[in-house]
Amino acid sequence: MSCALLLAREGHRVTLIEEGLIGHGCSWGNGAQYNAGSSFPMAHPGVMWRALLWLADKNGPVRLAPRELARNLPWLVRFLRTGRPEAWEAAYTALHALHAPCAALYRDMLGGTEWKRVFRPNGALHVWRGASPGALDGLVDRLRAAHDVAFARLDAEELRELEPGLSRDYRRGIFFPDSGHVTSPRALVEGLMERAAALGVAIRKARVEAIEPGTEGVTLQTSTGSHPCGAVVIAAGIASRDLGRSLGISLSLASERGYHLTMPGISGAISRPVTDAESAFVATPLAEGLRIVGIAEFDAPDAPPSEGQSEKLLACARAMLPGVPVSMAQRWMGVRPSTPDSLPIIGRHPRHRSILFATGHGHMGISGAPMTATLVCDLIACRVPRVSCAPYRLR
Repeated sequence: MSCALLLAREGHRVTLIEEGLIGHGCSWGNGAQYNAGSSFPMAHPGVMWRALLWLADKNGPVRLAPRELARNLPWLVRFLRTGRPEAWEAAYTALHALHAPCAALYRDMLGGTEWKRVFRPNGALHVWRGASPGALDGLVDRLRAAHDVAFARLDAEELRELEPGLSRDYRRGIFFPDSGHVTSPRALVEGLMERAAALGVAIRKARVEAIEPGTEGVTLQTSTGSHPCGAVVIAAGIASRDLGRSLGISLSLASERGYHLTMPGISGAISRPVTDAESAFVATPLAEGLRIVGIAEFDAPDAPPSEGQSEKLLACARAMLPGVPVSMAQRWMGVRPSTPDSLPIIGRHPRHRSILFATGHGHMGISGAPMTATLVCDLIACRVPRVSCAPYRLR
């Protein structure tokens, strides 16, 4: 939707082809948080041992379906390589360049009134039960400081002042004043859609079945007929993997399924996104209720939801907010298109220059979308990109 809006604003005639409802895919169920340069790659130095502990724990936040092991093994090897210090630092630098301007870019895309309606720039919080920082914390602090990311370390008393409802088991935290959340991920996408429609973007409800590059452009074969165009941007989440394969490209995307619970009536329990850094889940106050998101489940996109995953999130919510009645909840599962280095794929097809990719944003779609759209516009216009696209190349 971001790509469609910005391309239309530059004068292109744009058609968005979507099989489902706009804003009802992975965007509908995400954690609603945006990170102004404070997001690190999932892989980090020492990640292998932590991942093994999580996989061995049946109540842990990571699950790898045995039937998907062969498909995911090359991805996992690349993931572990990203945990080397030099690769990890390079990936963080590239993520920072993509995410740091997201709030300002959204304000420009939506306009001030709509931005204020949807965005809550009141910071984000990461919390730990352990009182002592780990071995990696010093390196993380140094990288954040080097990229001018604002953050403050908090002790237990300061945590309680900021979020009184949190469990007293939390001993320390980090506050990010330049991060925040949206009150409704669906409202964000619909706001972008309304702005795009006002600029003439057409929305066609169809499934793309084939992409046929030609000398004069590209033809999309869809469930409702053919659609010729001058250029195509593939921003189809995990389905980008199959579309890329049909074009001779093997995108390193894993189907990383996430779960959420949304509990109506208790969004006031916290006032900003709170991440339990040790259990890897996030609580966010939305207009529709308190949302708890988490779980990294590597399984086929169309496999049924796994039993017990939502119960893990419910247990985490009760542990984080012991005084809050977390019971009735809407349950959801969706598929993140995740790369092993956490960097999205933004760039042209190596042989068909009229076909571009903008996919693989994993856990950080809200943060990465505006700059991704900006880079797509630069590539379509053959301009020098706002930031180098080299880290996001097809790989």
